[in-house]
Amino acid sequence: MVMRKFFLLALLVPFASRLFAADALLEYQVKAVCVLNAARFISWPASAFDNANSPLVIGILGDNPFGPALQDVVAGETVHERRIVVRRVSLEEAATVNVLFISNSQRDHLAEILRKVGSASVLTISEIEGFTQNGGMVSLTLIRGKIRFDANADTAGRAQLKIDSQFLLLTRAR
Repeated sequence: MVMRKFFLLALLVPFASRLFAADALLEYQVKAVCVLNAARFISWPASAFDNANSPLVIGILGDNPFGPALQDVVAGETVHERRIVVRRVSLEEAATVNVLFISNSQRDHLAEILRKVGSASVLTISEIEGFTQNGGMVSLTLIRGKIRFDANADTAGRAQLKIDSQFLLLTRAR
């Protein structure tokens, strides 16, 4: 009996890992859409861009959990009539983008990252637990198979960002 269970488990493990990988892929495709849509509900001050033709820059700090999904989602899209550029960034570049996705791999450095961004007009987004309670602006959380938004409008306001009230209705705002 034990041998039969072991054999069945050995057969299922390769398939299970593919299912979990597919779920993670789907999760980050959905989260990529969420990042794009969150940006659409934010108003930046004119000073956040070099000029009227400057792109909206989404920076990813830390590991890129999206793979190509974020790049694919924003291809051909605009936010407030600005084309979108996605790029990996270092801590030193964190305050130079318009949207900063802080990867879960950076959770141990969150306080330092948020200090570095300071009051720059950078929309901070993460899936790190407790992100909005610790000074982040928008948190993406997977709860029972659904992506939930949390928002910290006070932090966004200090960075001269305005979160549309319609977006706040979709969130658990702080």
